[in-house]
Parts: sequence; C-alpha cells; structure tokens
Amino acid sequence: MKFTEFYKKWEDRLGVPFEKYGIIVSKYPWHVLMVCVVINCLLGIGLIRIEAETDTETLYTPQNSQSKVDRAAVQAVFTEDKSATNFYSKSVIEENMYADFILKAKDGSSILTTTYVDETERIYNYIKDNVNVTSGGTSVGLTNVCALRNGNCVVEGDVVFSTAFRTAMTANTISYPLFNLESLSSLFGDAQSSGGVLTSAKMVKVTFFLRQDTTAATSLSEAWEDRYIEVLGTMSSSLMDIAYSTSSSLDDELEKNVQGDIMFFALTITMMLTYAGFATTGGDCVSDRQNVGRAGVLATCLAILGSFGLVSAAGVKFVSIVGTLPFLVIGIGLDDMFILMSCLADCSVKGTIEDRIKETMRTGGVAITITSITDFLAFVIGASASFISVRNFCLYAGVAVLFCYLNQLTFFVPCMVINERRMARSSHCGTCLPIKSREDLRAEGKSKCHAFLCGGQVPKKRSDNESPLEKYPKLLFQYIVEQIPGKIVILALFIGYLTASIYGITNFKRGMLLSNLVTEDSYFYTYSKLIENHFTTEIPIGFIITSALTYSDITTQNHISDLLSNAKADVDINPSFTFDWLTDYKSSGSYSAVSETSFISGLKTFLTTRTDHANDVVFNSAETSIVGARFYVMTNNLPESKQKGNIMLRMREVADNSPLPVVCFSAPFIFFDEYAYVFSITMTTVGIAIAAMLVVTVLFMPHPLLVVCVTGTMVMICAGMFGFMYFWDLTLSVITMIHIVMSVGFSVDFSAHICHAYITVDGATRKERVHKALDRSGGPIINAALSSIMGILILAFSSSYIFRSFFKLMFLVMVFGLAHALLLIPVIFSLIGPVTAATAAVKPATDQDESAQSKSVPIEYQNKSFNKTESEERDKVSGTTQRGLTANGITESKDD
Repeated sequence: MKFTEFYKKWEDRLGVPFEKYGIIVSKYPWHVLMVCVVINCLLGIGLIRIEAETDTETLYTPQNSQSKVDRAAVQAVFTEDKSATNFYSKSVIEENMYADFILKAKDGSSILTTTYVDETERIYNYIKDNVNVTSGGTSVGLTNVCALRNGNCVVEGDVVFSTAFRTAMTANTISYPLFNLESLSSLFGDAQSSGGVLTSAKMVKVTFFLRQDTTAATSLSEAWEDRYIEVLGTMSSSLMDIAYSTSSSLDDELEKNVQGDIMFFALTITMMLTYAGFATTGGDCVSDRQNVGRAGVLATCLAILGSFGLVSAAGVKFVSIVGTLPFLVIGIGLDDMFILMSCLADCSVKGTIEDRIKETMRTGGVAITITSITDFLAFVIGASASFISVRNFCLYAGVAVLFCYLNQLTFFVPCMVINERRMARSSHCGTCLPIKSREDLRAEGKSKCHAFLCGGQVPKKRSDNESPLEKYPKLLFQYIVEQIPGKIVILALFIGYLTASIYGITNFKRGMLLSNLVTEDSYFYTYSKLIENHFTTEIPIGFIITSALTYSDITTQNHISDLLSNAKADVDINPSFTFDWLTDYKSSGSYSAVSETSFISGLKTFLTTRTDHANDVVFNSAETSIVGARFYVMTNNLPESKQKGNIMLRMREVADNSPLPVVCFSAPFIFFDEYAYVFSITMTTVGIAIAAMLVVTVLFMPHPLLVVCVTGTMVMICAGMFGFMYFWDLTLSVITMIHIVMSVGFSVDFSAHICHAYITVDGATRKERVHKALDRSGGPIINAALSSIMGILILAFSSSYIFRSFFKLMFLVMVFGLAHALLLIPVIFSLIGPVTAATAAVKPATDQDESAQSKSVPIEYQNKSFNKTESEERDKVSGTTQRGLTANGITESKDD
C-alpha cells in the first residue's frame, strides 16, 4: 500500500471520534458550553491556595546536586555556627546573613583620597548609629546583631578606616592585594595596581556580617536587614553614589519581580480581543465571524483560570517565570482557533450544520490534537528537569496547554455551532435579529450604504467570510514558493540561516547573572551590576576531611600536602595563597608529632593563639582524635560563569584523586552547579523532547516524508534558537532553558499544520497541492504567528529580564516556525512531495457553481436530498473525487 493512501486511511480512523464529538456538540452546543464554563470557574477557585516560591537556591539550583550532597557531608562534621564567637567568612557552609553597601564617587574619580574615605566612614558610622530595631521594648543596633570575632563586630572593609591604611594611602604605599594580611581585592571596584601597590580604585564595598547561631539571633538579624534597607533607601551623599544589599534582598526582590508587569496581561487581553475580531472580520452582517474570534480568546482566558486554579490547589508553588504563561497560552489558543475556523470555511456550503461541524472536527480536530500533544509532551518532559523553577513552570504550562485544547473543543466549537445557527437564520452578527440580503434591500429602495451596513446572507463560498488577513498574506507565499527564483532565494536564505546558527552555537555563553532575576528599577539590580562588572570574584575553596585520621602520621601529612599542591597547580588557583593550619602548626613552637596525643595537645595550644584556624579543626567529644579538618585554596578572579563551573569540577577531581576521605566544597558551589550542568541538562531534555515529538509525528502523520520534514524542521528551529541567542545577547541559564524546552513543542506546530494540509488536499501536481495546502493552512498559520507575537510584544517593554528574554526567544521561535512552514517546507514539497494523480477531464465545481446550486435553498436543508457516503462528501470539499474520469472511462487515483 502506498504511504499516502495508508496515511489517508489512518487519518480517517483518527477522525472518527472527532466526528462523533462534532455530532454531539451540533445538537447540544449550549449544554457543552455551560459545562465548560462552570468547570473552569470552579477550578479557578483553587487560586485562593496559590503560594509563591522565591528562595533563589530552591528555584535556580539543581535538586540533589553534588554540591548539596557535599554540603550535607560537611555540615555533619562542622555542626557549630561560629557567628557569635569566632566568625570567618571563608568557613561558612551556607551563605551567612549580611548587609553591605558600595560607594562610588559621583564624578567617577578614584576614591583613594582622604575626602572620600572620610565620607565612607561617615556613612559607616551613620549605619551603626541609626539602623535600629525594637526587641522586647529595647532598641537594638548593629552591635547586638553583628557576627563577632574576639568580641568585636566583623566588618569586611573597615580596614579602610584604620590609621595604617590612611597613612599608606597618603604615602601611596598601599600593598595589594594583601594589606596587613587582609585581602583588598574583594573590597575595591575597578582597582588598579602597579608593583604590588594599589594606585587607584573607583569603588569601595563594606560588608556587615550578622549573627545566625540561634533562632532568636536569626530573627533579630532579619529584622535588622529590613530596617537597613529602609534606611539606605533614603540615605544620600553629595559626594558618592550608594548601592546596597542584604542576604535576603534577592529573595525579596524576586517576589516582586512579576507584580509590576501584571498590568501587561490586561493590556494583552484587550489587544488579543481586538486582533481576533479584526482577523476574523469579513463578509457581511450575516457571515461576519468576529464574535467567534473573540470567543476563542475567552476560551483561552478560561483555560488560564481553570489550569492555574487546579495546579495551585494541587500545591505546586508559583514561580516568577510562570507569569509569562498567560501571554503564551493566548497565542496557543488562537493558533487552534484559526485552524478550526479555516477547516470550517473549507466545508461544503451545501451541508447541514451537523455535517460541517463533523467535517471540521475530522480535519481540524486532528490538526489541533497533534500540536497540542506535542506542546503538552514538551512540558511534561521539561517537568522532569532537576531545577524547581523549570519543573513548576512546566507543570503550570502543561496543564494550561491541556486546558486550552479542551476549551477549544468544549467552548469554542459550541460557539462555532451557535454562530452557524445564527447564520442559517440570516440573523445579524451583532443584534441577532433577522435581516435581508443586500440585494433585497437595494430592491426595496434602500441606499447602498444602508444595504452594505445592514444587509447580509448566508455565505456561499469560503471567500464570503474571510478577513483580509486570511485572504491576502497567503497569496504572497503562494506566489513566492511557486516561482523558480523564489525557490532559489528561499534555499539560499536557509543555508545562510544554518550557517549563522552554527556560528552562534559555537560562541554562545552559559550562566545566569543574579541581576537578571530582578527588575531594572530594583535597588538589588543596581548593586548586582556593580558587583558583576566592577569587582573581582575570588572564591575560597575548602578541602574538608570528613573522617578521623592520624594527623601525626607523616603519610597523612604528605597526602594533605599533595592534595593542596595539586589544587594550586590549577591555572585558576592562586598559587601564593593557601590557608593551611597543618603547615602553620608545624612551623610553630607548639608542634609535636611524637604521638597523636602529643600532636593534639600541641594543636590545641596552637589554636588558642591562631583563632583564624580554630574553626577548621573538629575534635571528638573526648578530644583524643581529630574527626574533621578543613584546608583552603583561593581562586584567581573568575569573571565568567563557565570558569566558575569548570573550576568546581576540576577541584572535585583533585579531591576524588586523593586517597584521603576528602570533600571539595565552597558555599558558592551551590550555584556553580547550575553553571556546570545547565548545558548537559538542557541538551538531554531537548533530546528527549525531540524524540518524543518524533514518536507523536509517526503516530499521527505516518508518512516518511512528513516525519522527516517535521523532525528536520524541529532540529533546525532548535539550532536557530541556540545560535541566535548569541546574537541577541542571551546566555544559556535556567531561565532560557525553560524557553528552549518550550520551543521544541512549538517548533512542531506550524510545520505539522502545513504537512497535514498538504497530505490531506488533493491535486494532480505538486504545485497544485502546495497551492491548496497554503490556501488551507497559510492564513491560520500567519494569523497564529501574528497573534502570538502580538501577545508577547508587550513583554519587550517589561522591566523584567525574565519577561524580556521570554519575548526574545518566543519571537524567534514564531518567526523561525513561520518561515519554515510557509517557505522551506512548501519548497521541499514542490520538489519531492507526494501527489495524487487526477485527470482534468472532470471539471471541479467552482464557487460560482456552488453558489448557483444553493441559491435560495435554506442552508439547513441544502444537502437533505443527497444520499452520498461520507467519503464522497469529503471529496466534494476539495472539488475533486477519489475517482476521476478519463476519455476512456473511469480510472483510480494513484500516489507517487
């Protein structure tokens, strides 16, 4: 059996349940419609349980990552929080609570002058004296909440106020990067040095570390942070610009991220209602379908309400990026709507309403089912990702797509039936009152204007109710793909497209900037941009021995020395810095290795004088053995996310190659896992999604050429998405990963529509079938793409990077999908597509013939006298039959 014949028989089988559903809806449209509305509204009540997840670590780091496993192992050994006794930032396991500020000279000059240092100290003292909270009726200030070392507040950057620093600054002899054993590289922005001396710095950063050793201390520190933000928000300086942040700023600002853009959704709904009405406006006062177009938008809005309510009621937390979904779902809904309306317009005007709805569901129902399943599967697969933000977004999106599809069947299709009944009664599209045709009104002496505005009749052919957007844009594509020069230009353009995509793929970056998680008007955005662009990133990396060892043993000591030497040999590790208590202890007068007992006794004495090492050794309860120890190396400046991820992986490899029971960990590693693994996770997810799309295509369109075209288009669009991210200054991160996984499903939609249209139309030549396929699906594809772009266009003006990046990638997938569906695939089909051989001896019925045959016959009864099979009725839609007559008799159609 030929592939095309098999495909048609297979589609007939697929269409049977949709035809049966069409019969039910044709008989009971209001019942189905009301059930849909009630169910969606009831599910929408679930929105009262909606909860937001704003914890950055939870959202944007992989679940069960290696860093989280290693952190748990370190916490099992180093259990005591030292923020109230002996705080050192290098030894924190989880990010410690803090508050900091950055000062920059307004004129951009170096701040290494007495004037600017005095101003910095004035602001520092103002914060110490004026940021207070009330606890138990007592005013509590910085000294009550700060982390302590030797009884004093730990403030990183207060070295700037010391007499030694001021003296060295005056003499231009500030040693850099170490000054009096304190690192300056993290304190100054845009620092410049020469010969180991700091010569210039444009910014200075001061950080207050806070206590979190008890629940009460943590609560007090949180309250102080909130007050700190309030005070700094009103503080000003005539000499310096101030940027500020706290440890909770990102989470707090993330919670506000989408709230300022909710108004965009209301504006988008208004735009979509207007566009849907305009795109479906055509014909006269009877055949006009703009109210049906608006019903498609309302069906989508109900889908958003019902799906969000259901998912919220199920306990799935709302994440900020879910705020983009309403803009996306509207585009999906209008895509389905335009396909169904096009299929209805293709139906024979001589059929009953039930016949036309059956035929619409047979073709359009299958078409929107294919695209809805692909979109749904893409999100289901995305929900398996190890990032909570991706998972929750895909759960919301998958259910929304499912509801959107169901609402098109249970809300929009009944609306089509109701509209068809109205047209059958020759009722006005606005008032629903019976009206006369324009010809009858003119015959009664009415003016041309009155007849045009108030007259109408049931449509006799497809063009009677097509809007300009449905009629004319597709003509351009039909003309281009049918001309040889047009085909050559199209193929050349796509070769250029692939070349640009490959270039972009080889150059695009990965990683997520924290500033991208908040809006540009946020104080945290200003602060983060300064940190990202003007300060160095040097990370202390710890090697933690998690089991008891005999440290007096020379073999153990050699293993530790080898471990640190191997780490310092890495190109991104500073070879001049090691924080190694064992080496320092061995160099002290307290060292003894006669026995493990003497080793520990001497070490305890040593640690009383070197409190900077005291946090890095853990004794057992009897203090007779060492059950845990930490050693540190320091990275060089790591400006790129890729560098951060790679150094983490290489240091883990150093630890893994050591015979010691050692774990490599640093608090920032929790976020470095995203940098290291987002590419592989994205590629795996996209690969699985493409494989799933391939299976769906084989099941619903089992024709080799169609499978190759749809799959090839999908791969090309995904390649374009990755490549053009580089040109649009987007990096691969958790945020853009969501958009890319989503685009896999959407990349199938338009290509599936054109492939489905091509294989279901009849034609004696490839050119004829391409022409008919574009006539059937070109208008819906164009309108679906335009409506989706309009739906997300408003996001281009959002202050949120999440929304803007969503706009950029959705714009790309829509443009690429449109170009592949209406240019590349038609050219391929015009060259190698299957054809149905039919002779020209039988003249197909023209629009005029149908009009003449059906004139004055009520549309509900026009087909009552015909006793045709369903197959023959479908054949009449395309103007031909499956059997054609030749001069010698009857011949069966054949497929190439």
